[in-house]
Amino acid sequence: MKRTALTIFLGLVGLMGGNSLAPAQTVYPEKSLQLIVPFPPGGASDVVARIIGGELETRLGKPVIIMNRPGGGTTIAAKEVARSAPDGYTLFFSSNSSFTLPAAVKESVPYDAAKDFEPLGQVGKITLALVTYKDNPVKDVASLVAEAKANPDKLSLASFGVATVSHFAGELFKSSAGVKMVHLPYKGSAPAMNDLIGKHIQYHVDTVIAVKPQIEAGYSATIWVGRARRSGWRVSVAAR
Repeated sequence: MKRTALTIFLGLVGLMGGNSLAPAQTVYPEKSLQLIVPFPPGGASDVVARIIGGELETRLGKPVIIMNRPGGGTTIAAKEVARSAPDGYTLFFSSNSSFTLPAAVKESVPYDAAKDFEPLGQVGKITLALVTYKDNPVKDVASLVAEAKANPDKLSLASFGVATVSHFAGELFKSSAGVKMVHLPYKGSAPAMNDLIGKHIQYHVDTVIAVKPQIEAGYSATIWVGRARRSGWRVSVAAR
């Protein structure tokens, strides 16, 4: 399968108009900033956002408040940012999929991705992984495909939200493998991983940042890592 990566973008709303800051304003920032994340605490975006937020606080000298706004395939958070005052104090930390995937699968979205946001830069790329609970005898892609073909529409494959890159990666896997599995969308990585560890779901697609602690603690097992090269943190799992 082709490599799948999550590219994180830091977006500042409202600068497209060109006059978001008053001409007389010479000092920025004058107050605290909000950094809105479209996922609950514990996921990759949340973890990285808190690292970035801490660095921004150090450099800007003002508090940066992390606001988690999960749900709606990231559209709830994106809508809040798009409708906020265009004064430079509301930042959006999300994947580039927030600006592409919802519009591709929904009849409408409550914002214009091309006009309501201004990208500040790419922070990084995060690899996706397909994982299962630790006692599952299925430990590789071939075994999973065989199990899914023998039990069509009986195995669960979770994602961290509808119309997210996790959801699309899972659908791509099913399509490429020619299998039928039940998609179970969650509002973020943490609740999905909790249910996976508790064996309430069988398989889950998430970011390496979200699943790595559970893998290393022995609570879950890796089926596949979406990289062109062997994973550096899980050397027993080869990229497919």
